[in-house]
Amino acid sequence: MTKPTYIVELTNNIVVAKISGDWNIQADIGYLTILDETISKVRNDRWALFADLRGWRVSEEVVNFKHNLTIELTRKNQQAECWLVDTMDQGNHIQHHIESAGVPLYKCVSRQDAEKWLMQNGFYL
Repeated sequence: MTKPTYIVELTNNIVVAKISGDWNIQADIGYLTILDETISKVRNDRWALFADLRGWRVSEEVVNFKHNLTIELTRKNQQAECWLVDTMDQGNHIQHHIESAGVPLYKCVSRQDAEKWLMQNGFYL
């Protein structure tokens, strides 16, 4: 079991999140709190989210935790979301949040592809 870790930073109106490890409910709540605080700094401008999910593992307990069904981040002015993943099915349990908000989502396994897609959407890491 690997300790869950998360880092959230703001770079050029891109909220950059790096999450990894064996995720638990405490890590999820802590991460979402910092994520929302960081988003609040750019919410009045155009912004994007880039999430590096490589090495992130989520248990069924976390997937089925009630807040995963009800939590909604305020995505005002969000223009794009890009996930760097180990496999294309990684994060499927939360993907509906982005899709229901109408934010374009791109998943890829290459950082170069992620940077290219973000650039095509007007954001530079």
